[in-house]
Amino acid sequence: MKLVLLWVGRTRDRNLRAAIDGYLERVGRYLPVTLIEVKEEPASDRHSREAALQKEGRRIRGKIPGGHEVVLLDVAGRELSSQQLATFLGKRLGSSSKGLVFVIGGHEGVDDRTRESADQMIALSRMTLTHEMARLVLAEQLYRALSILHGGRYHR
Repeated sequence: MKLVLLWVGRTRDRNLRAAIDGYLERVGRYLPVTLIEVKEEPASDRHSREAALQKEGRRIRGKIPGGHEVVLLDVAGRELSSQQLATFLGKRLGSSSKGLVFVIGGHEGVDDRTRESADQMIALSRMTLTHEMARLVLAEQLYRALSILHGGRYHR
């Protein structure tokens, strides 16, 4: 199985980027992982925000590899503990799925079509996180979940 992290925009904060890269390197010890960043669409008013979301949504959907299960990170999704995320990943490791794509939208979220195309929706927290921070939390939790599955000491 392969993991794909797909998000809108670049991680501009170099410290967060370094931390994300560090966790993705660790994740890569367990599974192949690919990071895909799609261009963020600027918007200034309500009408242009909707158009921007649709453009970002087309970019996101266009980058999703075939045969992969799509997990959208969204505040409306279900919250999982680290152990539950490990169980979630573990079930998929044994499935016929080619991989999992974790999607994080831009600061306005994602368009309805992208939300509807997701196979699962997970919330990292009910608290509001910046999108850059959400990326770091996702990368760390994926590493923690894989460590749990492989009996690693990181989670203890």
